[in-house]
Amino acid sequence: MNSSTLPINSYVIVGGGTAGWLTAAILRRVLENTNATITLIESPEVSTVGVGEATVPFLIDNLKFLGISETDFILKTNATFKLGIKFTDWQNLGESYWHPFGDVGSKINGWEFYQHWLKAHFNGDPSNYTDFSPCAVMADAGKFYIPDPKKPNNLSNMGYALHFDASLVAAYLTKHAQSQGVVLKKDHVETVRKHEDGRVKSLVMKDGSSVEGDFFIDCTGQRALLMGDALGVDYEDWSHYLPVDRATVVQSENNNNLPPYTESFAHEHGWRWQIPLQNRVGNGYVYASDYCSEEEATELLLKNIKGKVLTEPRTIKFTTGKRKKMWHKNCVAIGLSSGFLEPLESTSIYLVSRAAMLFITMLPNMNLAKETESEFNRLMDSEYENLRDFIVTHYCTSQRKDTAFWQDWQKRDIPASLKNKLAFYKSQGRLIRNDLDLFGPISWYSVLSGMRVFPEAYDPLVDATNTEQSKLYFKNVKESLTHSVNQLLTHGEYIERLKR
Repeated sequence: MNSSTLPINSYVIVGGGTAGWLTAAILRRVLENTNATITLIESPEVSTVGVGEATVPFLIDNLKFLGISETDFILKTNATFKLGIKFTDWQNLGESYWHPFGDVGSKINGWEFYQHWLKAHFNGDPSNYTDFSPCAVMADAGKFYIPDPKKPNNLSNMGYALHFDASLVAAYLTKHAQSQGVVLKKDHVETVRKHEDGRVKSLVMKDGSSVEGDFFIDCTGQRALLMGDALGVDYEDWSHYLPVDRATVVQSENNNNLPPYTESFAHEHGWRWQIPLQNRVGNGYVYASDYCSEEEATELLLKNIKGKVLTEPRTIKFTTGKRKKMWHKNCVAIGLSSGFLEPLESTSIYLVSRAAMLFITMLPNMNLAKETESEFNRLMDSEYENLRDFIVTHYCTSQRKDTAFWQDWQKRDIPASLKNKLAFYKSQGRLIRNDLDLFGPISWYSVLSGMRVFPEAYDPLVDATNTEQSKLYFKNVKESLTHSVNQLLTHGEYIERLKR
């Protein structure tokens, strides 16, 4: 066998936290029956961001893939369930809407439910699109339930994710990955040595030792020690599209209130999150420093917290954007080292797991084919761009004009890809097909209808369905969802049952 076609035998992950340890666990899972070694270097001198507390349903798939008990994970990370996000004051002050997981309605006579709802909306029906979402109805009632797949019912098409304590998750994944054979080296990287062709060769530690590897994974956060500092891959700044660049965070008591959703409140210069965990609430104010000082942001955040504050407020700085390449030579950047999208739709941990899962489908050999690198970069670029456009949509469709921040959004340039998508949608409520978008049509319809962005017309094909038939369907779905949800445990009761 040609030496260039030999498999890679040693992987070195630099950086711990959720990004490093989740990547290590996923990589170990697919390499468990091979001779490959996986070493993770975690610096005792570098702290992790530790505020990624909300997720999307992709995480549930990750746990199954890793063979991790969902219940055990929930109990050991103070996790709660998430049925979606409630957006408050985004369109106008005093208004709110849902971005739920799972399905909304179902096809009527083979045609998309949204189009039937849109026709009813044009004819004066006061229903919101998400009134037909099992997740939105459950979330609004503070209830939770995971349907038995063997006993389908009208709640079966729900979806859910988790809120959790990010530091406990990192500790949980550390233990899990090490139990599967990942080697931990606690030390600080001082120098990165490279081969003549520019590939990473070895890492020199503070204690003087050296760690060599065939392939390196950069999970060093915004510092991007390998991909940025050593390999010189530039960062593509997207702050002209998304100007928020700070997050002030603090923890508070939860006062026994356990809503099964994240809430996002729009404010004068950005937005505030509220994430319920079993033992506390995570709070943060994401804002643009061009419009608001750190002192003002901290004051606003603390003023809006109802329970007792448990930690000192701290501010995290960031620049929205991505690396121009996330795979370069014998290195892949995963997590904040590859890019950052503000946490509005809870996508940070998704991007970690998506990159790791994509990487294991493209494991290189010693040849390091450029085509493999290019395809990985193409797909991850698409992930970032799709998520960027979805996040921008929340801002650029707002009608708020009460501050300079929101006034500027009325004239701020948006990506050409989003302009095309919105223009196509505004004709007859159709969406450009994009199988690489994490957020499918239901998510886009939920946000656009919630922000009161409606097309000029509906798809004429729905006229083939009798209007009275559609009205009866709407009435039956609403009544059955309300009836079913009324029978459920509250979110808090559901979690208490898990503890028994």
